[in-house]
Amino acid sequence: MAILSWGTLGALGALSATLPPHLVLTLGFAIAAVMGWIICRLTSRTPAKLLDKRVVMFAGLVAAYHLVYLEAFHHADPIPVSLINYLWPACLIIMGNLFFRLHSGLPGYLGAALGFIGVGVLVGKNGLTLQASETMGYALAFAGAVLWALFSNLRRHEKSDAIASLTTICSMASLLCGIWWAMTDAHWPDLSARDFGVILCLGFGPAGGAFFLWDLGMRQGHAALLGILGYSAPVLSTLLMLALGMGAPGWEIFVAIAFVTLGGVVVQFGEKARKSGDIDR
Repeated sequence: MAILSWGTLGALGALSATLPPHLVLTLGFAIAAVMGWIICRLTSRTPAKLLDKRVVMFAGLVAAYHLVYLEAFHHADPIPVSLINYLWPACLIIMGNLFFRLHSGLPGYLGAALGFIGVGVLVGKNGLTLQASETMGYALAFAGAVLWALFSNLRRHEKSDAIASLTTICSMASLLCGIWWAMTDAHWPDLSARDFGVILCLGFGPAGGAFFLWDLGMRQGHAALLGILGYSAPVLSTLLMLALGMGAPGWEIFVAIAFVTLGGVVVQFGEKARKSGDIDR
């Protein structure tokens, strides 16, 4: 469900490109925080302390990721930006193996490589023409991929309740983005009904509600496989943007879907083989 939600992030990010990203995220994170507070109240949870050092760290990471990602749409075309940002599953697996005890082994690297190829095919020979005017957008999109991979790997080892901690993280992220907006561009733009709709969709979905789902998945699911399944997000994102007229369709989409699926299969069979070997020993 989180990955399906993230499939809308590229289109929503492109639609919000006329608005200050700091303001968009201030409101989006606030919506997510309200959702978390309501869930905490209904389930007798106590949100984490606002100034807890780990809350501040995670809030800084999640805010920085979304800020650089939305800012990237101000500098480059939406589909290349979205696709470069969706290199985060490969970053998640590689960083996880190197620094966070992910232990996906060779199947994890192979699955990441296949997913990486799928994204490359989606970009296509004309989809990513590196021009000086768009270099900043591409660099910001890739920085976002690294930031989200770091956030996900760090959250995977957290012991605190996911909903209670993420509620406070979203609150702090909204506060940080609001402070940044006030310091750099403190004006209230004229918001249309469409603008309000985009902000609400971001808050309830990919820039808010999806955090809670993804956090539970990273803690309780197969993190390496989730990283590979994350490659379906750029496929969904590209299909949606094509449907909205943000690019031209091509055969690359279907080839990319095949590579993404194959990457997930490789990781899953590799995990089963590893567990079978452990049992035999």
